[in-house]
Amino acid sequence: MKIGCHVSIAGGIVNAPQRAAELGCEVFQMFTRSPQGGPAPKIDADVIKKFKEEMKKYSQENCYIHAPYYINFASANKSTREASVRAAREELERGSLIEAKYLMTHLGSAKDMSRNEALKVTSSGILAVINGYKGRTEFLLEISAGAGNVIGDTFEELEYIIRNSDDRVGVCIDSAHMFASGYDIKTKEGFSSVLNVIKKNIGTERIKIIHANDSKVGLNEHKDRHDHIGDGKIGESGFKNLIKSFSEVDFILETKPDKVTEDIKKLKEMRNKYGNG
Repeated sequence: MKIGCHVSIAGGIVNAPQRAAELGCEVFQMFTRSPQGGPAPKIDADVIKKFKEEMKKYSQENCYIHAPYYINFASANKSTREASVRAAREELERGSLIEAKYLMTHLGSAKDMSRNEALKVTSSGILAVINGYKGRTEFLLEISAGAGNVIGDTFEELEYIIRNSDDRVGVCIDSAHMFASGYDIKTKEGFSSVLNVIKKNIGTERIKIIHANDSKVGLNEHKDRHDHIGDGKIGESGFKNLIKSFSEVDFILETKPDKVTEDIKKLKEMRNKYGNG
């Protein structure tokens, strides 16, 4: 298990490894483009060479990419879905250039179609992203907090999408999203039940990354509101449960910069106490 956080790419992705190291990261997550839209900065041979040098210089074992926020595989608008497929595929290819291990994406929201229809078009979109892809960066679906009509807030829905797309697809679980979606990872009994649901639907081996975020909202409140470790409604007990059960999975924080270094230190201390290091 390695621990890190999401870092800024201001000035270019080549700056990310140093920023990560300065925060205490062993691994890190980043965008490779603006998450809100616009053209993606070119990743040419010089950028690739410099990025790999910086990764080695600052002892960053792996980097992970978060897909842009505007991706929506569940949109009723065909052009939006097609643009989402193109953007996700581009990010996989860009990730392969810099040897990023994983790309994770949110699935989007279904406002103008039934849940079943949304799951079908989402599955088709994921299949289109993966179809013919030969790169090394792996594609992960992130569980959502279930706000509004957002897709992928249960392990049953994630299982359906993977089963109807491509078995190579993995999963990124976000502790705050899970908790807000009704999965009690805080208590020992609740966490045991959650593990059973995971094993029954996708299998624990499909979970490749954990977004380690406490939650400003309570269990089953269906809002995406991250908090610092131990400051939110999940509390340190939830992260103890996660570390014990997923000791081989890297943890990535997505908390605010004011205390993210403290969050990293807390998780490292908990890893040393409850994990396998």
